[in-house]
Amino acid sequence: MLGQIRHMVPKVDTLVLNFNQELYSEPLLNDLKSKFSNLLNVGFISLSMPPPPLPPSTEDATGCLSWLDSQKAKSVAFISFGTVVNIPNSEIEELAEALEVCRIPFLWSLRDNMRDCLPNGFLDRSITHGKVVPWAPQIHVLGHSSIGVFMTHCGANSVYESIANGVPMICRPFFADHKLTARLVGDDWRVGVRIDGGVFTKTGVAKSLDLILERETRENNSEQSPGP
Repeated sequence: MLGQIRHMVPKVDTLVLNFNQELYSEPLLNDLKSKFSNLLNVGFISLSMPPPPLPPSTEDATGCLSWLDSQKAKSVAFISFGTVVNIPNSEIEELAEALEVCRIPFLWSLRDNMRDCLPNGFLDRSITHGKVVPWAPQIHVLGHSSIGVFMTHCGANSVYESIANGVPMICRPFFADHKLTARLVGDDWRVGVRIDGGVFTKTGVAKSLDLILERETRENNSEQSPGP
């Protein structure tokens, strides 16, 4: 499908994108305008702005929201890579080991067929501060006050939902538009970081988590401190 798109796009007059023109970097916008006579930005298709209020936690059958209710503000790492991306087994193991070392609260949306890639005993050892589910209500999770960082593959809708809720990102792009979007997140918008080396390693994940969550903690404390 991507190959067919690549051959078809140069032939079109009008290009409709799930994007907002204000978010382009100037060189990218100029490049697109030079290639297409009519560029229509109709994003964000999946969002209403501002995001709607969260539903009662008791209505969430996954238990994610009620678990998040028990966590401190901006303290939880939410990890989700959508329903299409297949992360290499070795990277799942490295990511899990980093979470164990950092011992930060985490909510991980991980498909059941990938649980076997987790280190032996990981689920038991992390039960006091982590929750692994096969699917999470992502829009609602990102809108919860306890979420401090979103670890994502940089799918367009995931990035837009994170931006809309003011959640910084750790980006591990895989294919298609992921890498371009990750560059925008890290270099242009500066609302997140790309994982060192482009793949998950125990050291790289820990470094990124420390960088984002320490900043969130400082900002949170600054908001709560009394004025002069």
